Amino acid sequence: MSPRETESPLRMGESLDNLGISGLKVIQSLTGFRYSMDALLLAQWAAPQSTDRVLDLGCGNGAIAFLLAHRHPHIRIIGLEVQPALADRAWRGTRFNGLQSRIEIMEGDLRQIRGLLPASSFDMVLCNPPYRELSRGRLSPALEIQQAKHELTVTLQEAIAAIRYVLAPKGRAHLIYHASRLTDVLSGLRADRLEPKMLRLVHSYPGAEAELCLIEARRDGRPGLQILAPLFVYQTRSGPLSPGMEAIYHSLATSDVRSGGA
Repeated sequence: MSPRETESPLRMGESLDNLGISGLKVIQSLTGFRYSMDALLLAQWAAPQSTDRVLDLGCGNGAIAFLLAHRHPHIRIIGLEVQPALADRAWRGTRFNGLQSRIEIMEGDLRQIRGLLPASSFDMVLCNPPYRELSRGRLSPALEIQQAKHELTVTLQEAIAAIRYVLAPKGRAHLIYHASRLTDVLSGLRADRLEPKMLRLVHSYPGAEAELCLIEARRDGRPGLQILAPLFVYQTRSGPLSPGMEAIYHSLATSDVRSGGA
């Protein structure tokens, strides 16, 4: 019998929520960290090959890893998470979704990456670093949210250094970050010889300022940045999802044959 049939995956103060993609579920705190649209955008932005060794650096409750594993049925993923409660939820969610043979969850601090994972051991790394410096923005009363959104336990440059350490030659890094810090992330990547190769800005709707940026960088890549057409999440301020966002949902729900999927 599957874990779904034999036991509840939930602990006190948690919910089991639908990711909206092919029945995938994620275990979340009722009052702490909860996944956002960032996870959907980053999971679709990455395009691993079937032989790629993939690391989700700061995997939270596992949402990105679950989406990737569904879309690319032949890859294996390691998720590293510093917060014990989130790592535990990701591990339980992996079992609940029947993905334990392809996703491994590790609890650990990416600032100690050299003692956790071998150098140059991943072909692809995904990362959604905390967006805000400690001096900017209001801190949430929930510690889980504080650590996810503010640089309490890791700075942007520390995250980039960890990516550089684990990324194999010619490996690709995929990040999602706040658009207001685009200069910081691009200059930080180049400083660690992770050359930005592709960029897409994400806007809530046409006419709104960019809120997020999706970035692909290559280890020791040649200079040359391709800037894609912007992504609008909604058609209007109060309108339905844009065709681009609808296409992202459809893409996530479909196994990618290019990666060896069925």
